[in-house]
Order: sequence, then C-alpha cells, then structure tokens
Amino acid sequence: MRTEDTLKLLNPWWKEKRVGEELAKPYKRRAFKGLLGLLDKRQVVVVVGLRRVGKTTLLYQAMEHLLGEAEPPRIVYFNFDKDVEELAEVLAAYGRITGVDWKKEKIFVFLDEVSKLNGWSSQIKLFYDAFPNIKFLVSSSSSVGLEKDVARDLAGRHFTIRVRPLDFAEYLDMRGKSGLADNAGLWEDEIKAEAERYLLRTFPEIVGWEDPLLIKDYLRSTIIDRIVKEDLPAKFKNVNTPLLLKLIEIFYTQPGTYLEYDTISKGLGISKKTLYTHISFLEFSYLIRIVRNFRPGIFAESRKLQRVYAYWWSLLYCYTEDRDKIIENMVGNYLNAGHYWRKHGKEIDFLRIEGKKMWPIEVKNKERISKVDINPLAYFLSKYKTKEGMLVYQGKEAKKGVGPATIRLVPVWKFLLENTAQQCFTS
Repeated sequence: MRTEDTLKLLNPWWKEKRVGEELAKPYKRRAFKGLLGLLDKRQVVVVVGLRRVGKTTLLYQAMEHLLGEAEPPRIVYFNFDKDVEELAEVLAAYGRITGVDWKKEKIFVFLDEVSKLNGWSSQIKLFYDAFPNIKFLVSSSSSVGLEKDVARDLAGRHFTIRVRPLDFAEYLDMRGKSGLADNAGLWEDEIKAEAERYLLRTFPEIVGWEDPLLIKDYLRSTIIDRIVKEDLPAKFKNVNTPLLLKLIEIFYTQPGTYLEYDTISKGLGISKKTLYTHISFLEFSYLIRIVRNFRPGIFAESRKLQRVYAYWWSLLYCYTEDRDKIIENMVGNYLNAGHYWRKHGKEIDFLRIEGKKMWPIEVKNKERISKVDINPLAYFLSKYKTKEGMLVYQGKEAKKGVGPATIRLVPVWKFLLENTAQQCFTS
C-alpha cells in the first residue's frame, strides 16, 4: 500500500472531523491528564509501556482533544507497523494529501510504535531542530535501545510517559464502582471481591471479561507471544525465540527466583553472553523486572543476588496459580520496586525508597502472622534506625510496635486501595 493510501486510512478525522469513540475510548486513564499538560510544550512526548496498556488509545484521546483547538488536517497519525524507512516520506505524503505546508504551519504529528523506524530518534531530532512548528508525540512498546537513543539524540528535547497496566483505582472506575472506596469499612466485602477479580484483569480491554481461560489466552497471545515472536525478531538479529520462551517459563513459574547466570546458562546449554542478551530483551520489552540487592548503609546496590519477577503479575497466570508468588509479584509491581534486601541470612522482600528514606516491606499470603514473620522487619528497622515498615497479608489491618518503630499490617485489598501504581513522567 502506498504511503498516501495508508495515511488516508489511518486519519479518518481529516474528512469526518472527529476521531470517534471506537478509537478514542471514553474512559481516560490517569496518564491522559499528564499527557494533556505536555501538549503545549515544545518537547517531544515519548509514551512507552507494555503491549495492550492503552498507549495508542492515549494518543487517539489526545487527538480528539486537539480537534477542539486545531483544524483536522493539522493532526496526523502514522503507525510504523507499516513498512516505511524515512519520516520525511511520511511528512511529504501528508503534505501532498492535505495541502498543509508542514514546514511552516503548526501541526501535531503522532507516531505509533516509532522504535520500529530505523534511526527514529535521529530522524525526529532533525525535524525537531529544523521545524519548531511541529509537535511530536510518539509511542513504543519496547524500551530496548530506546533510552540510549533518547539520551543520544533527544536530550533536553523530550518528556517520557511510562504507562503501566491498570491500578486498582482505575479498574474500579472502569467497573463503575469507584464509589466503594469512599466508605471502605462499609463496602469491605465488595472491595475484597473486586480486588480478587482485579488480579487477573489489569489490562483495559479485558476488565469486563469473565472467562479466565479466555483472559489467559489473551495475555499469552496478544502480549507475550507478540513480543517474543514478532517484535523482538523484527528489531534484532539472532533472536532465539525458543530460548526467550524457555526463560519466560523459568521466571514466570518461579517469580522472585535468584538470577544465577552460571546455572541457567549451563542448564540450557548456552553461553552467558547469549543469556545476558536475551534477558536484556525480556527486561526492556517489559516482560520481566530485575530487583537488585541493596546495601542501605552505603546506599549502593549489589551486582550479585539479583531476583527476577514478571514485569506485571497478571502475566504469571499463563504459567502458574501459585498465590504466594502472584501476590508477592503484585506488591513489587505496585511499588515499582527496584530493590530488596538480604544480609546475614535475613531478607526483606522489597524496599520502598524515596530520596534517602527507606521503608522495608514484606509480603505474606496468609491471614495470621507469627513472630517469625515479623523478625526480618524488626531486625531491619532496628539496624538501620528506620521508623516504619509494612507487612502486606490477608488478615486484618493492625499495627505492631517494635521499639521506637512501627510495623503496619496491611490487608492486600487495603494495600491496593491505598496505593497507586504510578505512571512515571521523566524528562
């Protein structure tokens, strides 16, 4: 298909004057407000995140918003799932179709899956520097090489929005049940039921689905398989697809496992270099998350004893029903955890770090807590003079004093209700 024909197909609002609800869906996620705040800024907006989190919908919603301010032909969308090698080709075809003098007139250019365009960041930099009238908004389902490209070519020229799957508050909004949170004491049983249902339904498209088998097939076929079998081989040479699937199986059946490179490489009969490369593919395609051991005394992380979790816990259901592991993975995802702590035979599941402050957090998928469960937190609080820790579990909310410190016992449903899986904005 010619580029002109593709553009006409992808930009129906040039004729219809509106994007429409099928594309710009009515429900607007929290990230939408953040995106709107960047529309009048000169910088390129880079939207990244796992497949199916709603990045393209977010772009369409921004276009629908702009149609109230700009003429439809000044808003152009292109998806690089289409085979095009030069951004200049897209803009030239756009100018021929619409008659817009894009070199002089104010326009908004939306580029979906932009990382599939070879040299995308250097191409955008060229147009960004030469044509200040162009506002670029781009998306990518992979961060493989993206940070490097952005740092090299777009330093000082961009904002990044990292969009994650739905948090519990957004899920309740989409279910029309956000009012439950207004009186959690009264609606506790209903909130618990929704929290249980939410664990498997954290992507916008499947919030209303009931069949667990259909949902698991969706997660595997539209997210895991698409990334492993299509996205990565299309971008890189020598991608070993069976190896990637085997690594996912290893990490997803035992989330939180220690990353033993020697053991895994020997067991799979591959070199450590090959293993490093393929683990990096999984990490930067938003399929796994590496959590590193942390040394609070010197605020430095250890390169040893890395642990591997699913980037998002719902994907685990394709491989395991282990509730202990799923809940632990979920808490780590919500915290966007990058570190855990282990020393002298004691271990803390996750550390929440803000500046130079730390909160140790343990996860137990049970209703009753023993002294043994509390001991690692008590030790950490005493050793590092930290005033508050948290234990997420299935029991009742409570507090336990440990010397001058306090350990909060927080039910899983309350943890989900109180915390927001924050979208990350960086510049």
